[in-house]
Amino acid sequence: YPLLSQLACKYLSIPATSVPSEQLFSDASNYISSRRTRLASSLVNSILFLK
Repeated sequence: YPLLSQLACKYLSIPATSVPSEQLFSDASNYISSRRTRLASSLVNSILFLK
């Protein structure tokens, strides 16, 4: 089941991070603002995942 495996890796994995959750949500609001409306949702997800 290769598709199921890919979906499980994408949605069930928890990224390892040393950033507290509150700071991560604060950063998310900086990326999703009226000034940055052209960022695709996939790009915002990638930026926050890498953080």
